[in-house]
Amino acid sequence: MPSGHKAFLVHNSSDVDLLLMHNKTFAAEISHAVSSRKRVEIVDKAKKLGVKVTNAKARVTTES
Repeated sequence: MPSGHKAFLVHNSSDVDLLLMHNKTFAAEISHAVSSRKRVEIVDKAKKLGVKVTNAKARVTTES
């Protein structure tokens, strides 16, 4: 990746816990088959733990 991180495929919010100690080396990449509701949970948890998410804005729409 251009940022220097290695991609780690995440399928649920508990997978983000695995990156807690390795957040400088790995970045979370949300799997294609994850629903938008679960994506929001994963992004929120990653933000709390300080883990970078490469595709955080995919499939997440906001109402204006």
